[in-house]
Amino acid sequence: MNLNQRIASYGRKLSKTERLLVEEMQARYPQGLLESATALAKKVGTSPSTVVRLLAKLGYESYAQAQMEARSEVTARLASPGERADAVGADNPSARACLNNALLHDLHNLKETFASIDAAAFESAVRLLTQRKARVHVLGFRQAAPLASHVALYLNMCLPAVKPMAAAGPLSLEDQLLWIDEADVLLAFTFRRYSVATAGAVKYFRQRGGKVVLITDSASAPAAASAHHVLVARSSSASPFDSYTAAFSVCNALLAAVAQRRKQALGDALERGEGLWDAQWIRSPGGE
Repeated sequence: MNLNQRIASYGRKLSKTERLLVEEMQARYPQGLLESATALAKKVGTSPSTVVRLLAKLGYESYAQAQMEARSEVTARLASPGERADAVGADNPSARACLNNALLHDLHNLKETFASIDAAAFESAVRLLTQRKARVHVLGFRQAAPLASHVALYLNMCLPAVKPMAAAGPLSLEDQLLWIDEADVLLAFTFRRYSVATAGAVKYFRQRGGKVVLITDSASAPAAASAHHVLVARSSSASPFDSYTAAFSVCNALLAAVAQRRKQALGDALERGEGLWDAQWIRSPGGE
């Protein structure tokens, strides 16, 4: 529940000062809660402890939790890092506060992501990726690129036909889509601001009969309309930039499930890999 929902569901009588605080918070929500408790208290002529006690009555564990919720609302409403920078930086937090806020947000993102993830979509995604003779393509641009690279690296140890799709290289994205058909599976990543190219590739895969698994931060992302299965990971942050901790955790779960279904093939691949890695890239101390 957000602040307005908590207030609406609070069934007890509030004091005059508490009502003034509620009116002030609602009038400037969510940005108002990004200020310190002291600054908020001054606006209605009360003490910071009164602010903290009111939020406790409304079900918040701490003022920090209320601020985290407010930052999540801000980042959900503002599209660009530039827009969010002024909003989330209004309270000038210390380096220690930034450290604590990052942990608080990521814990919240992880909890909310795994509590609400579509388990049926997750299981279907695992089946698609591990189906016999599937050609698995992995796509993610800009901020999604590290996730796509991480997953492609480890899927390649589990599956025989993994193809990372890249914006740079000898083949353009359009050329990489040339031979897509029913045997192809696309694992795509997209986060705000959403890549137009990714949405186009997802749509084309579907048109050609391929299957699409999408990992994103919102079910309303443009690419979601054409995906067969959508896995949503929360990305709220205490900074102008989104956090992808929850998305990486979903990817780790996906890789674990694929590895479980491909246990024998993975073992054989890793054994071959050890020989390759030892022979080509690992040298004993003092070796040439």
